[in-house]
Formats: sequence, structure tokens, C-alpha cells
Amino acid sequence: MAERKFTYDSVDEAASARVASWLAAALDGPCLIFLHGDLGVGKTAFARGLIRAICGQATQVPSPSFALVQPYEASVPIWHADLYRLANPQEIDELGLLEAVTDHICLIEWPQNGDGALPEADIHVTLDMAAHGRLISIEAGADILAALGKTAARDAALTDFLSNTDWRAADRMPLAGDASTRRYERLVSATDNKTGKEAGRESSAVLMDWQAMPDGPPVYDGKPYSQIAHLAEAMPRFADMVNWLRDVGMAAPQLYACDRDKGFAVLEDFGDRHLAAPETGIEPIDRAVFYYEAVENLLYLHRHSPPDFLAVYDGAVQAVEAALFTDWFLPWRGIEIDAAAQKEWHDIWRRLGDDLMKTDKVTVLRDYHSVNLIWRDAAQGRHRIGLIDVQDALQGHAAYDVASLVCDARINVSAGNREHMLAHYMDKRFGDDAAARRAFTDAFAIACVQRNLKIAGIFIRLAERDGKPAYLAHMPRIIGYLKTHLQAPVLQPVAAWLAQYAAQALELEHD
Repeated sequence: MAERKFTYDSVDEAASARVASWLAAALDGPCLIFLHGDLGVGKTAFARGLIRAICGQATQVPSPSFALVQPYEASVPIWHADLYRLANPQEIDELGLLEAVTDHICLIEWPQNGDGALPEADIHVTLDMAAHGRLISIEAGADILAALGKTAARDAALTDFLSNTDWRAADRMPLAGDASTRRYERLVSATDNKTGKEAGRESSAVLMDWQAMPDGPPVYDGKPYSQIAHLAEAMPRFADMVNWLRDVGMAAPQLYACDRDKGFAVLEDFGDRHLAAPETGIEPIDRAVFYYEAVENLLYLHRHSPPDFLAVYDGAVQAVEAALFTDWFLPWRGIEIDAAAQKEWHDIWRRLGDDLMKTDKVTVLRDYHSVNLIWRDAAQGRHRIGLIDVQDALQGHAAYDVASLVCDARINVSAGNREHMLAHYMDKRFGDDAAARRAFTDAFAIACVQRNLKIAGIFIRLAERDGKPAYLAHMPRIIGYLKTHLQAPVLQPVAAWLAQYAAQALELEHD
């Protein structure tokens, strides 16, 4: 057992959930966690915070007091056990806990009732009542303690930032993050959580914590991926982009407060309603209306010259993104290629990307799809769709964001909706200009294939490297897009390369 402890003093239930989310982020695989403390100190609340941090904040986490064990599906499955009612330690084996500890995250309340039957825990969490709340103590290995200490220091700076805003007294609730280093919390007005109004301001906001990270290793021409792909790595680009979008009349979140240097911001809360979100007791989003407004948003955006601070989405960017397919997807399919084939792939996409930039140049948000388009029932027109995750925008071809929307990697879009959206865009922008329509159709095919090659690589990386196998469920959809659009004549070089070097890459057994 570790010689040191991490402690957090005077916490309420919301703060306890935050500490639990810190521990969740520090876990790197199966482990056994004992939860110690008397009745009423918040062991189940702590477990709930950890489980929701991994499985999503909407996850229902009942007390396992009567069922004894409550399972949860995740990249590493979770078992939450309560041994308070355990009559005999020998029942541990009957519950299956001894098997589960080898490949699950196991959270066990009242572990002393299984004394002698359970193995030694990897982590001990002890909760005690303190003068002004609770005291949480965590015993763990050095790596986890170091991660907790770093996160706690960051949180202290974040709390100091909030103390100088109108949201200093708000309740803080962790939100599920994206596939990035950013962390999010929802801030809810502490004065009136039911009606949500305090002195005329909104009831809730989103707290973003964006800690700048160092560049990764070089991947091409001596440069890291993030630099070649022009990925935003700190708060300033995000702030500039949301401010520009609002200036031109689009629904990007208002910045209520922002510390660009430290990477903290309080943002307008657009809510959680998007097409990929589960509909739980609320009116379903009308997809026809949603897609109409989404296309209208793009048409409006493309009438404005892109801001000068955006880099160009040229062939170099497109090529390094397409390399995610050869770096991750092909090895997943058991296909290895040599350096010469890799260079040929890179050159193909560099030429295609550079050619695109000769014909059109607008603001490309680069992630214009279901998860990042928030439906706002109370708004009107193009403001009914709130735009989030806009920091990686570039100057690029208009077809890219249309392809992101129409060929959504995360949800099924009917053939009718795809055709309608594409026709809607081209009719409004090009009218009867046959040449412009043909050029855009070619560009759309290129953008759709390039984007889905990139996403295929990213999703395999998330599944294989980061332990998130749920992303594999999207593979048949992505491969379907690739097979369809690779038939376009303009993509013959790509199709020929695949036929020569990776003929079976797109033939999944469950396709």
C-alpha cells in the first residue's frame, strides 16, 4: 500500500463528485477500490460520481444495497458492490467478485464485511464527516496520487478564477468531455436552481478547463501532427473563433468570462440536445427541420469571408489527416504497407487537397456534425442550432462541412435526407450553374472520403490505444460512406491505391 495519501477537505456532494471524477481520470485499467466510512458519509455518492465520470453523467446509479452488485458497461466494465448486508465473507465468491477484480473496475462499499475473502485493494477511499462537510482521503499508487495532486492544484486555480465571476456561488456538476484534454462542468445558479433565474441572467453556464498540452512527437517533415493539422491547443483560438462567429450573426456560445492564458472560460450553456443524444422523455428533434436549419447555417456562413487568423486547409493538412487511416485502420485490419506506399498515399491526398483550395475558400468548422450541433427549441432561424467545438476551424473548401453533416460518422442519416441536404445546398448556392454543381459534387466526394478515412483512423485509435471500444460500432457506417463515394471518378487514384495495397481493407465481416 502506498505510503502517502491524497486528501480533500470540507467538500459537499458536488465537490465529492468532482474528486471522484479526478480519480476516474487517473485510472488506467482494471482495479479494486475499497470505499470506507460510516453510514451517511457519502460512499455511494462518491461511487456515483466516479461511475458517471466514466459512463456519462446521465447514467442511473442506484445504490447496490439490496442487489449487492450493480454492473455498468464501459471500456473497462465497472462493478459497484455494497457488502453491508453480506452475511458471510464466503458469499464473495458466489457474487463473482473474485473473478471480476481481474478485468473490471470494482468499487466496494463496506469491504470489511468481506475481510479475508477479498484481495488487497489497489485504492482505498475513506470518507469522514468534517467540520464543514466531508473529508476524503485516497490511498493509492504514486502515479495516481501524482495525477490527483496535479488535478487538485488545477482545480484550486479554477476555483480562484470563478471567484471573480458572476458564477462564484454556482453549483458545479461534471459533464462528459470530448476526445480531448478539455474538461467541462455545468454551473447552475445556487440561488434558484428550479426556476433558474438570478438577477436576469441565465440559470446555467458551462465551465471549460483547457490546459495547454505539449506537442507530440514528429510525424512528418519533422513536425508533430497537431502542428501540421493546425489543431487548436489552447484557449485563445477558441475564444477568437466563437467571438468571430457571434460577430457575423451565428449561434456560438457567449463568453461570460475567460482567462486566455490559464485556459479557463465560462460559456453560454446551449444544453445537451443533439441528434446523437438519447431522447429521454422530451419531444424528439424533427430531423427534417434540424437538417434544413443546419444547411441554412452553412449557406449563411459561406457568404462571409473567413477570418484572417485561420490557417488554410491545404493538401499538407489533408494528407496528414488521411495518414491516420494507414497508421491505425489498416494495421487494425491486419494490413501493413511500406514507406513507398505510404508516400504514394500522402502524395495523392496532398494533390487532391491542394486542388480543392484552388476552387473555393470559406470558413470550415471541421467538426460540423450531430454531436456539435445543439438544438435550441426557444431560438429562431439559424440560431436554433448552437455551434460548439469550433476551435479547429480553417479556411477550406465549402464541401467539407457539408460532407461532415451529410455523411455523419456517428448517426444514421437516411439516403433521402442526404440527397435532400445536398440538393438544398447546391440549389441555394449555385442555382442552375451546371459547371459549379459538377465541381462541387466532385469536391463533396473528395471531402467525404478524406473525412471518413481520417475518422476511421481516429476511432480505431480511440478503441485500440485509449480503451474505448464503443467507437467500433460506427465502423460499418463509415465504411459504407467510403465504398459509396470512392466510386466517384475524381477519386480513381485513391481507389486504385486501395486496390493495390489494401484490397480487403473495407470488407468487414459484419458489413
